[in-house]
Amino acid sequence: MRPIRPTNQRPSRKNGPAAFLLLAALAGTAVISPGARADSASDHRAGMATLTDLKAAITSIVQANDSFATDRNVYHRASQRAINALEGTHGPDYRPAAGTPGDALGAIGHIDALLHRKGTPVWAAPLDSAEANMRAAAAYLLDASHARSLIRFQLATSRALTYLEVARGRPTEVGALGGMEGTLANTVLGVPAGAAVENGCSRPSSAPSYGVHGGYLAWIAVPASAGTHSLGETSGGHSLIVEHGVIVLPTAAAALVAKACRTHAAATPEPAPRNTAGPAAIPAMAIPTPANRAPPALYTKAQAAAGARLFAVTCVACHGANLQGTAAPAVAGTDFLKTVEKNGWTLEALRYLVFNNMPFNAPRSLSPSQYAELLAFLLASNCYPAGSKPFPAADDPAFAQLKLGPVPGPHPNANQFGVCPTG
Repeated sequence: MRPIRPTNQRPSRKNGPAAFLLLAALAGTAVISPGARADSASDHRAGMATLTDLKAAITSIVQANDSFATDRNVYHRASQRAINALEGTHGPDYRPAAGTPGDALGAIGHIDALLHRKGTPVWAAPLDSAEANMRAAAAYLLDASHARSLIRFQLATSRALTYLEVARGRPTEVGALGGMEGTLANTVLGVPAGAAVENGCSRPSSAPSYGVHGGYLAWIAVPASAGTHSLGETSGGHSLIVEHGVIVLPTAAAALVAKACRTHAAATPEPAPRNTAGPAAIPAMAIPTPANRAPPALYTKAQAAAGARLFAVTCVACHGANLQGTAAPAVAGTDFLKTVEKNGWTLEALRYLVFNNMPFNAPRSLSPSQYAELLAFLLASNCYPAGSKPFPAADDPAFAQLKLGPVPGPHPNANQFGVCPTG
């Protein structure tokens, strides 16, 4: 097992809020690699245990915040319990008196055990990123465990929660932003012990089964019969297919697998497998991401103006009046757009961070419609065009297909930073 690195090396205060964004973008572009299947059922158990310990750390902090306790020892104990869940009983900052809401190995210990091997599975990069974010969270939790005032505790834990939420991730994202949930939903690490595994390039021939290719999970098939059918993890997809008595749930990695299957088939044609469900083919649900077109109009001018007023109240202290950042990173302008384009950011990734992690000292404290107004303001500030329909408060699967970057064409009203006015 790799040694557990100390967690008392705090992320730079200047780059702290930007650090998790950078870490999350590092593995944003997934690469298919051969032979990246979980070594054994223990890998699946370790992945599930990591997520359980991570959720236990988050729960410990949230419960303390929701208690409205006046005794600061309540908050110190909650921070320490979260550290114990992350580091386990052998971590450098483990304190047994606070209790261990997770298991003895801890989330970081489980990840280290998974990564301690010669090969490089496809889930290694997102796990590395998740671990880095958990270590950053542990540093802020250590601050919180010694906080002398409630406000200092809340500031430290809000930063820790931001890192932990990115480490947990979501099943709709294949790369590092998927974190633990995305890794379990989109790679072989999420295939339960004893499950039937089939070629992810073909349609399922039996159910229940898991379609795997190159270490990625393309689909989950369950019988379309009456009764309850369990899943190892949520698929992370937004659709399902019913055919030949089978329900097929494509994962978020389906399009990635489809592209790899076509490349493999072109290089080395293979005979069609025996499959009574139909001819061998890339699954219908595995549709590649279409090439970017002209940027769509995603918000209204009135909505962006409302977002500007909200930004001035809740966001300007960290991101600055010109959106170039002060205590937090820039969120608009030429440099920002070049960076997100280079890192392959989608509108879905930006929406997730705004809706779930902002404002930085009070995540999720705004209403969905207010967050939608903020997104409209950010899009307008980055010179995306306005339209007749407001930015929706609910998520949209299409956002995962819209890559962010510099908007083509002249923008004569933009300021020296490349930020467009919203008026």
